Amino acid sequence: MKVIFLQDVKGQGKKDEIKNVSDGYAINFLIPNKLVKIANQEAIKTLNTKLQIAKEEDALDKGETELLKKQIEEIHLVFKIEEKNGKTFGQITDAQIVGDLKENHKIEVDKRKIKDHDALKKVGSYELELKLPHSIVAKLKVNIEAA
Repeated sequence: MKVIFLQDVKGQGKKDEIKNVSDGYAINFLIPNKLVKIANQEAIKTLNTKLQIAKEEDALDKGETELLKKQIEEIHLVFKIEEKNGKTFGQITDAQIVGDLKENHKIEVDKRKIKDHDALKKVGSYELELKLPHSIVAKLKVNIEAA
């Protein structure tokens, strides 16, 4: 019997997959537990429409993420750090960076999305990588100056 999986079933199929399964297994287990529905012409057409819409939404979301990446890469954040006799006190944290992006540039990013980097304790220029959805990585420029 040809069925459409409504959710993942271990060892049988994944959600939105069309597969042939034995009639008894489908009738006695899969259908009563609402794990599958019979794959008739109407159901297949509905599934294809659903998958097409999901694909288009994913492409749109990816385009928006690319725009966000371009916005982030145009930004140069500047922070001040206390320095005495060539020695700095304190450091710039990921939370400060995310806060500055949100407050001054209206860009919200989770601080856990900033890839691992060395501590920002010294005066200088840094380039941090931000992990965005769809495996897109944006490079954010951060300058630290002496206060």
